[in-house]
Amino acid sequence: MLMISMLQPLQTHAQENRIVNIEVTGTSELEVAQILFALETQVNAPVDQRSIRRDIHTIYDMGLFQDVQVEVEQTAEGYVLRIHVTESPRVVRIILEGRTLVSQKDLQEKMTLKKMDIYDPVAVTENIKIIEDQYRKDGYARVYVESRIEEKTEQEYYLYFSINEAPRSYLTDIIVKGAYVYSELDIKRFILSSEVDCFSWINESGIFQEEKVNQDMALIAQHYLKLGYIKVFINKPRVILYRNPDYSRLEINMDIKEGPQYFAGKIDISGDILGEKEKLMELLALKEGDVYNPFLQNTDRAGLNEVYQEQGYAFARIIPRTNIHEENRTVDVTYHIVKKEKAYIGRLDIAGNAETRDYVIRREFEIQEDELYNGKKLQEGQQNLERLGFFEAGMGLEKNARDDEDNILDIVTRLRETQTGSFQAQLGYSDQSRFTGGVQLSKGNLFGRGQTLRLSAQFSERDVQNDYNITFIEPRLFDSRTSTSISFSHRRLTDNTDLNRGEINENTYGIGFGHPIYRMWRFALRFNATDRLFQKDYPNIIKRSISPSITYNTVNHPVFPSDGLKNTFTVTHTGTPFGGNTRFREYEYHYQQFWSLNENRTLIVMGQARLGYLQKLDDFPIPSEDRFRVGGINSLRGFEFYEVSGPFGPYERDRHQKQTSIINPLGLQQTTTVDDRTENLTPDQLKNLESGGISQRIFNLELLFPLSQDERSFVRGVIFMEAGNVNAESIQYELLDVEEPKFLDLRRSAGVGARLITPVGVLRFEYGFKLDKRSKESPDKFEFNISGLF
Repeated sequence: MLMISMLQPLQTHAQENRIVNIEVTGTSELEVAQILFALETQVNAPVDQRSIRRDIHTIYDMGLFQDVQVEVEQTAEGYVLRIHVTESPRVVRIILEGRTLVSQKDLQEKMTLKKMDIYDPVAVTENIKIIEDQYRKDGYARVYVESRIEEKTEQEYYLYFSINEAPRSYLTDIIVKGAYVYSELDIKRFILSSEVDCFSWINESGIFQEEKVNQDMALIAQHYLKLGYIKVFINKPRVILYRNPDYSRLEINMDIKEGPQYFAGKIDISGDILGEKEKLMELLALKEGDVYNPFLQNTDRAGLNEVYQEQGYAFARIIPRTNIHEENRTVDVTYHIVKKEKAYIGRLDIAGNAETRDYVIRREFEIQEDELYNGKKLQEGQQNLERLGFFEAGMGLEKNARDDEDNILDIVTRLRETQTGSFQAQLGYSDQSRFTGGVQLSKGNLFGRGQTLRLSAQFSERDVQNDYNITFIEPRLFDSRTSTSISFSHRRLTDNTDLNRGEINENTYGIGFGHPIYRMWRFALRFNATDRLFQKDYPNIIKRSISPSITYNTVNHPVFPSDGLKNTFTVTHTGTPFGGNTRFREYEYHYQQFWSLNENRTLIVMGQARLGYLQKLDDFPIPSEDRFRVGGINSLRGFEFYEVSGPFGPYERDRHQKQTSIINPLGLQQTTTVDDRTENLTPDQLKNLESGGISQRIFNLELLFPLSQDERSFVRGVIFMEAGNVNAESIQYELLDVEEPKFLDLRRSAGVGARLITPVGVLRFEYGFKLDKRSKESPDKFEFNISGLF
């Protein structure tokens, strides 16, 4: 209700026609201040009925009041404007009736209407839709929501949302008609919607969502376009609902008209051509005669654009001009280039880094402010940031031209930080070590400075009693491109070799440096000092070593890689001139590569090879603990830890055990266990037999895939095949009358596993079985591992 009342007629004298005071009643002091701030009428202003009417509408438009009354009273000093408002009712409580299947917390987080808000029927309608959408997202397609209010007082309402949940609807059938190029199974694999499967209780398979179906149509069209079917047509899918008392099921029918296949015709480049046209043509992936692929055309367009951007032409435009020839089903493509003027970098700003310091981000860019624009260097800087592992994928670079200087671009790097801490916990059991376990903690981007701190501890009931490690990594020493790492480890273990040296304490100190030498190539140098102290009367081993290495690394993420290659070659020299009492040299080569088999990067293949060789120097024996042994979750799954350790390893000795009688020093007959291969060897010959090898080779192949058609599934499956072996000195095979393995004579295993991504961490369940089981060996091994991020 609007009302303006004049208690006295308005005077015409200028001084007496002024407003000397404005009073607001009927609401809180905060809202009084809001009203006074919004008024057009002010103290000392003349009384104007049109201004007062506009003020009344302004107060109504605030949405807080259902009634506004205004009085103008004349006093001796002038006029007093009195505004009395009546507040609209507020929602003092929101009740969700009938909710049982969807979390109340999830609904409240989505709803825009909150407790103590002004009652607004429009907002109530919007929130009904929000509730229904949340239910439909969880598969309850037939949900229905109504609202009602209960007046507790004139100004206080209880708002009820009555939810009729109805049975859950499952997507049970996706029927595709008219498809010949792709089978129905192929189409089901690359769309987002998925039929209900056995993992529906932990993923979104079988949940019908209309927005997913719309995305599915686009995905199907994209796959056809890649094969040259540029006139594919997909009818709007028909969705059929079958109702049952306990649940409902849905069926989606898709009808596809594929059309003819087209091929690339004449390919050309025109416009502002830099350098030789032939060299630009060589960069193009789409060639004459190929299947016409518009996505490959866009790749070529981006490639040409990158060439121009690298030379400072930030505003260059590559315009593909196509000409379709229906008679021979070909498409001519001409890339027309408009280079425009060169650009320069203005400001280089950073947004979204709450923890990471600006300088940690800036140093990953080779390009600086006020330099000539270089799009390739900007892209390389973006890739460098992704490899750090500190930020989520999909970071963006915004390029904003200045209004007053068209050729100056301000760059904004928008980031979203991710968890940089990780932990791993492991528990296992073996006949050799009994119960084993360990914990590893790693924190990257320490204090936002880009540094890394790693801690680990391991234990076992036998052999290794404890093992502690600490490593600190500084990636940019004194803000240079040189990295450094400092580490310390302490191990206490029981000697399980034939030497029977009792308890061993080992301390290792190390410092390393690394520096990039060319693009993805990096050189590193590391110094290590190890003191291996024996409890029994046995010479301690003092090792001093230097390890140069060279690495080529294009892996796209340090924690969850999905693409890229990593090659490392390392030579470790122990002894002269660095001191110590042992001398040998170790050569290592490590190859690892990742391939993404689909666009969503959920289907990943990992191939790995590790080669090693130990070289004796000056007849110094190679310490037993440094010899190669293979087996366990990090090398050959399906085998026990270090089970493959040469012809005289503990597992091989167990396989050749026999009972025999001897005469002890007291002249008494005694039964003992011996290796039947060593019965006729002399004591000098026995000295040549030792566990472990001087060379190793390990090969791993792994396929990681989602266990559901739902692309966001947090259940992953893994299939692996592995092979490896170690070789000892040739004399050991001669003495034991065993054939020495050739390079490709390998122990082999295969297996399957599942990895669950949970709030606790990544749970790994892996089962490996031997493909070449030998007598007295266990045929398989199950392993469990947990790791996570924080």
